[in-house]
Amino acid sequence: MSWGILPKPGTSLGPCEDDCGHRDCSQTREMAQSKCTICGEPIGYSLKFTKAHNGEGLVHLACTLAVIEKTRGK
Repeated sequence: MSWGILPKPGTSLGPCEDDCGHRDCSQTREMAQSKCTICGEPIGYSLKFTKAHNGEGLVHLACTLAVIEKTRGK
């Protein structure tokens, strides 16, 4: 399983702090605002995330690991 982290706006690799119209900045903001398919909270910035198991949407890595641990405990 691979994971990623979205850099915060205004950082060297992050999107511009202001709405700028750059395609990359817009895509990064969209990903950060998308909801984790497990907990429903925004993916956000500086948090590890991965693709949902079914390939639709994104999930926090911590949520994915919690589900794995829960299913192993049964």
